[in-house]
Amino acid sequence: MASKAWFQDGVGYGAADLATWHDWLIVRGGIRHVFRTTSEFLSNSNQTNRTVSIGAGSVLIGGSTGGGTWAWSSGETVAIPTASNDNPRKDLIVARLTTSAVDGSNGLSIELVQGTPAASPQTPARPDNAVALCIVDVPKASTTFTLTVVRTTGQYTDQAAYNNGTLAIDWDGVLPLAAAYPTGFVLYDYGRNQRWVRKADATWFTADFGPWVSVTPLDFQSGTTNIQTSGNLYIRESSVCWEMSGRLDFSPGFTPTGLISSIGSVPSSISRPTQHTYTIVGESYSAASKNGGTARLAYTTTGGLELAADPNGNISALYVNAQLSKSPFNT
Repeated sequence: MASKAWFQDGVGYGAADLATWHDWLIVRGGIRHVFRTTSEFLSNSNQTNRTVSIGAGSVLIGGSTGGGTWAWSSGETVAIPTASNDNPRKDLIVARLTTSAVDGSNGLSIELVQGTPAASPQTPARPDNAVALCIVDVPKASTTFTLTVVRTTGQYTDQAAYNNGTLAIDWDGVLPLAAAYPTGFVLYDYGRNQRWVRKADATWFTADFGPWVSVTPLDFQSGTTNIQTSGNLYIRESSVCWEMSGRLDFSPGFTPTGLISSIGSVPSSISRPTQHTYTIVGESYSAASKNGGTARLAYTTTGGLELAADPNGNISALYVNAQLSKSPFNT
């Protein structure tokens, strides 16, 4: 029988009851603290006054044993302590849960946790019952400082926000451990615009493509001729396939004398196939021949692009617009 919860008129409910209600209301998986939206608690620095202003916002401060408490802040301005003359320092600005001594209501206090100056400074620990908002980097003997927003950016992996109807993070594709979440849990990475689902085998799945990233063109040798590779070729991926789009140019144009092991390098942020996977792309011959054809392009297990082409044509460019399936054979 499914669990049910209801409120009864005339009965007072304590903090433990409210925490239990929030646990039922908000399925959080491995997320402990939840911001109401992705655009609250915005931070702005005033270098002249050495202050940081934090905008209004509300957040669910999770308890150590489950549950949690919603609290709201109208925003505050905090002062940045003077820099050390000897070493840089990292400070942490947080929103900490407070309780009113007058009526017992919950609120948030915007506070700065000052770090310790050091040659390689560390961010101070986040206090209990608090969420991290931004890190302040204070160079030594400096009148200026820089801010790094950390509300939902992955440095604090138990912090997320509501966005597009699901819990949202901005962790650049670096997802939390799927095993910490129930099967079917949906997590939205709003920095990459990808919605991820936790599968029954404790892995994440997305049908949404990540951002396009550039493939690095590589020069090579055909016979005894050195060939320069240029152009713009991009790749992106989902859990279903890799997709490539763009054009590579070769100077001088050349007639292939065999398999070319690598004409480009895919960045390490893109996963590799477990077996070479192949596609057909368009090729153009030299301008004088007025002809074109096709070539075979492989995405290799080491992240390279391998080319095999018709040895009867003088290749000057490749035109790529292809999807490479993540079938059981190559994933």
